[in-house]
Amino acid sequence: MDFSLQRDTPEISAFRKEVRDWLAENMRGSEHLRWSGIWSTRENDEEYKFRRQLATKLGKRGWLFPTYPVKYGGAGLSLDHQFVLETEIDRYGLPLGSVFYTLARLVAPAVLKFGTEEQKMELLPPMMRGELAVWQVLTEPQGGSDVANCQTKAIRDGDYYVVNGQKVMVGHHLPPDFLWTIVCTNPAGKRHENLGWLYIPANLPGVTIQHMQLMMGIKNAVFFDNVRVPAKYLVGGENNGWKVANSYLELEHGGGGSVAENPLFKRLIEHCQKTEFDGESLMEDQDVRDEIADLLIDLDVQRLMGLRNFWHRYVRDPHPYGGAQFIYYQRMVRLRNSERVQRILGYDALVPDGSVHEVADFEYTVRSGPGWLHGGGTLDTDRLIIARRLGLGRPSQETAPTTV
Repeated sequence: MDFSLQRDTPEISAFRKEVRDWLAENMRGSEHLRWSGIWSTRENDEEYKFRRQLATKLGKRGWLFPTYPVKYGGAGLSLDHQFVLETEIDRYGLPLGSVFYTLARLVAPAVLKFGTEEQKMELLPPMMRGELAVWQVLTEPQGGSDVANCQTKAIRDGDYYVVNGQKVMVGHHLPPDFLWTIVCTNPAGKRHENLGWLYIPANLPGVTIQHMQLMMGIKNAVFFDNVRVPAKYLVGGENNGWKVANSYLELEHGGGGSVAENPLFKRLIEHCQKTEFDGESLMEDQDVRDEIADLLIDLDVQRLMGLRNFWHRYVRDPHPYGGAQFIYYQRMVRLRNSERVQRILGYDALVPDGSVHEVADFEYTVRSGPGWLHGGGTLDTDRLIIARRLGLGRPSQETAPTTV
């Protein structure tokens, strides 16, 4: 199958030059920033502020969500334009989807597909302009990866839903503007038929966010205590949340794909070339080169899977099990790479600050590898989705939902 995305027509070539020149100007001052996962789990306000400013600048041009309609804040561009933006920003080691830490990249498609016109006009433009940080709020203490086992209740009271409950494994160390939350809108209803999605302003009375120090960094517990949420923020209709969840979780489980390359490989090679042990650089050690070769193979396979899924998403031809396959492989690669980095760097890989040359990224790689085996669901969740999409052990094969 040809899922190539590169089409250098005169129009696209001109657009690439425009984007490249614009980024050269607007990325100035970021040369010393590392774009690692650490910025979201520690106090690194400089990087956060730069990301927010960049997101706002991209949003003003419609480039943060380039294929979305202009009336909602996008640019109404084609997949070819989207690919140019993705690849040009990735040249700086920064994926377009994580210009700043927000899950608006996942929330916006759900609102576009399931929201009313009034909801789209109110909720989408601020996301498109890069003005909002949005957290997804799914996991609960008793539910783990079983999203349908939602105990956070949202009971209708006139023009409001009164929300009570708790979520965990959420966000990072800086507060959000909104919470994208699955809730139980009918406690007496059947499983999968009693859920709804609420878009909750994070500053409402009764919302409490509490830090949790975990292996992948700072996450949070979010408590809802009689939070009154305007009913207009229910997306997809009452008790119709599982239908929204199918499309939304397809994106979270890798169905959206990616064109980004992981910068770990280049940074590790650079470090090993500059660092000496017993009079020789680490790159002179055959065992080190073997570890790096294995790391490169894994990351390249991961990149190709992401590219395939990206193509399937934007041609509206969902890969039956590609999303779950991608995220499962990505989790295992993260775990293997955490072990490889520690074997190569030894104790230096565990140093949590910058006192050893450029090891901050490596410390996060080692620490977060095991922790991310759970992020977005467990490995068992991924395997179950793959099995259902293949029809293994079932009379019928489950199809992947179309996302936007």
